[in-house]
Amino acid sequence: SLRLSPLTENELITAKTAKFWFLGDSRIYQWNMPDSIIPKAAYCNLGINAQTSAQVLYRLGLHLQQGLPEYLFLQVGINDIKAIGIFPEKDQEIIKECIKNIEQLLKTCISFKVIPVFCTVIPPGSIELIRRPVWSYKINNAVVEVNNSISKFCKMNGVPIFDVYSFLSDGKGVLIKNYQKDDLHLNQEGYNKLNSELVTFMIKEKIVK
Repeated sequence: SLRLSPLTENELITAKTAKFWFLGDSRIYQWNMPDSIIPKAAYCNLGINAQTSAQVLYRLGLHLQQGLPEYLFLQVGINDIKAIGIFPEKDQEIIKECIKNIEQLLKTCISFKVIPVFCTVIPPGSIELIRRPVWSYKINNAVVEVNNSISKFCKMNGVPIFDVYSFLSDGKGVLIKNYQKDDLHLNQEGYNKLNSELVTFMIKEKIVK
């Protein structure tokens, strides 16, 4: 799960020609894209479980040597932020580093003339008992802080924002229970919601398949 690339042969072939890259952690990796939204030939899933923003940033440089998509959808940050549960006193440091890395990911795309789409960080769900000793309410607040900061950056730099947080959160900073597979991941219903909102977003942003 800490694979940093090189890509598998299949990913390499797809990455060279795909118009849409979806880059990030397990939330991307588990996101299946129906052909009706983005055809298989145009889509490349570059999600890797458990990766932090620093690992994804390192990978992006390698991927961009293989090919250039037209659009890159980015969902990353929760694996940085959840470390606040273990290091609550380092919360500001963790948040700052996460914001810096995500901004750099977006800037790198822009410099390669790839249109980045910032998918706001999905909030955690209700926490399983096993994880509670290393959990902190600061994590939910940190997700909001990262999303707000990056959204501000996006607005200043003309980067489209796919605000998944707004429709996956229960309004109290927690993933809606019906969409939750476990404390950090979406179930099929959650991904169905994500896909239906993605269609609306692509129409609004005039993103052509």
